[in-house]
Amino acid sequence: MIFNDLQFYCCPSCTSQTLAVEALTDNNSYLCSGCGKNYPVVEGIPRFVVSDDYVGNFSFEWDIHRKTQIDNNHRKTSEEAFYIRFGQPKEFFKGKRILDVGVGAGRYADVALRAEAKVWGIDLSFSVTTAKENLAKYGENIQLAQADLFNPPFAPDTFDVIYCFGVLHHTPDPEKGFESLVKLLKPGGLICITTYPNYGMYFNSQYARKITSKLPPFILYPLTVLLTCSLYFPYKYLGMRHGIIGRALPISLSDSFKEAILDTYDCYSPKYQFCYAVHEVFDWFKSNKLEKIDARPHPTTVLGWKPL
Repeated sequence: MIFNDLQFYCCPSCTSQTLAVEALTDNNSYLCSGCGKNYPVVEGIPRFVVSDDYVGNFSFEWDIHRKTQIDNNHRKTSEEAFYIRFGQPKEFFKGKRILDVGVGAGRYADVALRAEAKVWGIDLSFSVTTAKENLAKYGENIQLAQADLFNPPFAPDTFDVIYCFGVLHHTPDPEKGFESLVKLLKPGGLICITTYPNYGMYFNSQYARKITSKLPPFILYPLTVLLTCSLYFPYKYLGMRHGIIGRALPISLSDSFKEAILDTYDCYSPKYQFCYAVHEVFDWFKSNKLEKIDARPHPTTVLGWKPL
C-alpha cells in the first residue's frame, strides 16, 4: 500500500511537503526532495521511524490480540465507545478526513471507516501491520503509517477530525503530544482524546509497574494471564465488578475474558503511563485555545473544536 494523497504529507525530518514515491529494487520508499531523507515501505506500509522505540510491549500485545477488540456481528463495544465519546451521529463522519493516532489493531478506525470516512492511522508500534490486515477490506479509504505522534508526517491543518484513544498517557510527555496533534487539525475541526483516570487499576498499579514494566513481554504476559485467571471469574461471579472493591482490583473486569487479559497486560507493561483527572485534560484544551470543550463519558474523555 502506497499513499496516494502525497499533498497531505510532509517530511518529519525537515517538514518539507515535497515527498515523492521512489521505486527501489526490492520495494518502494518515500523520498524527501527537500532534505534527501528516505523512508522505506515495509510490508506495504511507510515507516517514518526506525523502530518501535518505547512501545515494544504494544507491538507484542497486538500481535497476540489481533482480533480481540475488533467489532463483529455479536459485539459492538468499539462502536459504542466511539460514538459515546464523540457525542456525534454516524452521519457526521461521512466523507471526513480523519486521523487515528495510535491505531493499534484498528478497532476504532474500523468504526470510522464503517461511517464512510477516509482514515489515516499512525502508530509507533509494529501494530500497523496487524491493522493493515484487519482493515484491508476498506481499500484506499484507510492509509497506515508507522510514525511518531511527536513528529508526525503530516502538514498542519490537514484533518477534519482527530482522535487519540488511550495513547497519549503512554508517551513521555502527554501534554506536548496533544499540542502536536492540535496543529494537524483544520480550523473548525474536532479533536477527541481519552486518558487513564486518576483512580482504579491503572492508577493503583503505579508501584507494581516499577518492576513489571521492566520485565520482557514473554515473561510478563504469562504472569498477566495467571493473575487474571486467578481473580477474574471469582470477582465476576460474586458481582464485584463495580464499586470500591472493583476499582481496587489489580486486574481488568472487562466483559470479555480475552479483553480482560489484554487490558491487564496493557496496564502493567508500558514504559510510560500517566493518569489524569478530567479537569487536568480539560486545561490542555483551554491552553490550546480550543472551543466548545466538552467532558464526555468514559473516564477521562475530553473533546474540543479548533476555532475557524
